Amino acid sequence: MASDHAEAAAAITPNWTASSTQRHRPGRVSVIIPTYNCARYLVDALRSVAMQSYDDLEIVVIDDGSTDQTREIVARCGVPCTYLMNGRHKGPAGARNHGICSSSGQYIAFLDADDAWLPSKLALQVAALQTDPRLLAIGSIMIPWDSTPSCIDQTTTLRRYSFAEMVVRNRLGTPTVVCRRDALRTVGLFDETMDISEDYELWLRLSRIGTVGRLETPLARFRQRSDGASAGNRDRTFDLDMRFTRSLPNRYADVPGIRRFVKQGLAAREFERAIELCDVEKRYGEALRATVNSIGNWPWPHPLGLGRPLARLRRVRRIVLDALSARYGVGA
Repeated sequence: MASDHAEAAAAITPNWTASSTQRHRPGRVSVIIPTYNCARYLVDALRSVAMQSYDDLEIVVIDDGSTDQTREIVARCGVPCTYLMNGRHKGPAGARNHGICSSSGQYIAFLDADDAWLPSKLALQVAALQTDPRLLAIGSIMIPWDSTPSCIDQTTTLRRYSFAEMVVRNRLGTPTVVCRRDALRTVGLFDETMDISEDYELWLRLSRIGTVGRLETPLARFRQRSDGASAGNRDRTFDLDMRFTRSLPNRYADVPGIRRFVKQGLAAREFERAIELCDVEKRYGEALRATVNSIGNWPWPHPLGLGRPLARLRRVRRIVLDALSARYGVGA
């Protein structure tokens, strides 16, 4: 695994040369947009980049073997960009790596083809990166597509996360992340052998050698698609994520307390899944079992912003009552 990451880091070195930095002003951002049969959404993503108040950027669209009208959409959308076609479908990790290796910016930003950014996103994030040299990657809050964001605070809070905090919970949504190219040269690119959590795994590697953070304001929108990659297959996605989390003590055996951090992370994931099973999927019995599993992984951290113990206990009570009502007709 380590050698694979080293080879991936070496692969982006040709783009990080003196001649590259001389061609572009310091702070240029390469926006990497992988797409696979997302032609009907891609224009919104591209236009959201074109509307950024930060203008020193390049856009690289990586078509990961689409069979729809992606090429034609890119050609006529009116947004200048580099279009690349993968010879075969590689998945998000392979597509993003292709884009990184074909770009030249000092910073790398990621955007999914069915999501979009708010206009001040890159300006705020690049300013934060330029202020703090130890900050290697920065994300932001994401909001649902149809939500109306409140006024964006130009002095918004930057929260920094340690490796231990990132083990407990992934704080970075990939379509919000901007990272330093030289940091990727050090830790390597996305692991193309992973089916899921390949982005989270990269953020963990970055948090080992520096700081990652998040601006506590909404700077990106995401679509909740019924035809998305994980739609209708949430159980498998959750199981793969839990499997990856359980692998962390072996991956990072040199980190003191790693098993305790992982246990906290498993508890948080189980409870988040319990809330999803109860509120969204109406699978109350499974929600109750996930809640019990979460409490069993003590110490019990707060998921989904339920920071106060009383709020968490009320949430547990709601799940228990819903499960009893579904099984026995017991009302709340």
